[in-house]
Amino acid sequence: MHAFLLATLRCLRRLMTCCLLAGLALPLVAFGITLPTTPQTAPAISTPISPPVSPDCTKGKVLSFVAHPDDDLLFMNPDQDDAIRQGQCVHVLYLTAGDRGEGMPYTQARERGIMSAYAFMAGTTSVWDTDGLTVGAHTLVRHTLRANPRVQLLMLRLPDPWLGAGWGSLTPMSQLESIPGGQVQAYAPYQDSYTRDDLVRMLADLIMQEQPKAIRLMDPSIAIPYQSLCWRCEGHDHPDHIAGARLVTEAMALAPGAYTQTTYLNYPSKEQPANLDADQIARKTEIFLRYAVEDTIMCPTGVSCATPPGLEATWVSRKYYVEPGVAAPLQAGTAPALQPDATP
Repeated sequence: MHAFLLATLRCLRRLMTCCLLAGLALPLVAFGITLPTTPQTAPAISTPISPPVSPDCTKGKVLSFVAHPDDDLLFMNPDQDDAIRQGQCVHVLYLTAGDRGEGMPYTQARERGIMSAYAFMAGTTSVWDTDGLTVGAHTLVRHTLRANPRVQLLMLRLPDPWLGAGWGSLTPMSQLESIPGGQVQAYAPYQDSYTRDDLVRMLADLIMQEQPKAIRLMDPSIAIPYQSLCWRCEGHDHPDHIAGARLVTEAMALAPGAYTQTTYLNYPSKEQPANLDADQIARKTEIFLRYAVEDTIMCPTGVSCATPPGLEATWVSRKYYVEPGVAAPLQAGTAPALQPDATP
């Protein structure tokens, strides 16, 4: 009997290790096992038995597409914040895991940060229900804010390391977008593989499934080749920002509907004058810092994150739109109204 118990414990220990390495949220309590947690490593999420009840989106639904956790906070806010406070449904798809080659622990830290920021925007505690959202032949991780299920964060989790040395290197998504014949596999728990066509089709399926009144995306118009992009150079952006926006643009062509389209200027907004007022900057900064304290590269342990670091301090005071087909950005103003009869 003693030998049987020891063998059983060894099997359970191996099972726990495999689950943790794969990034899976297996309910170990079913085996009578509990794991210690700390505020730094335990996201305030749970896994429901059934998908969340469809929220009331009669005030409008915004579907936003960004490359990394924090892109929406830096380049789309205060529009995201305003939509939540107006009672609209706000769903965001993060195309990459934002892992920078650091693995799932860093990805999960960034997800905790973005969940904390959106809970703050919604004026509630950061407690989320997590399940899988089926879109066509694929499944995405879905985090739904428990106190306000109109807020949902969707995680595709495409790997996101640099595929070479230097800022002009390709990333898995920019390589998939620009080089024919490629394929990328998402991280756990839904390790689906995507070709370029698969990804565009999935994005189109998501648009048709969500039926948004407004779509928000990053800037697809920068014509600089990915390998020629550089950090801080005038007019340059991140290859993931450009590649993701181009893929979303193609998906929108496959999924026309009664939605408005808003395109946001990203890194190059630093070259424009600050155009948010003092109250907007203060609010946007506070929201961003809710994210930043969980980003262990942006805010390492023991380093104060009382203010946004580096260029983030510039971006929190700006918001610019890009008019489709026009190179020059439009000065920030009121985002397009959500109108049922709007055209893309």
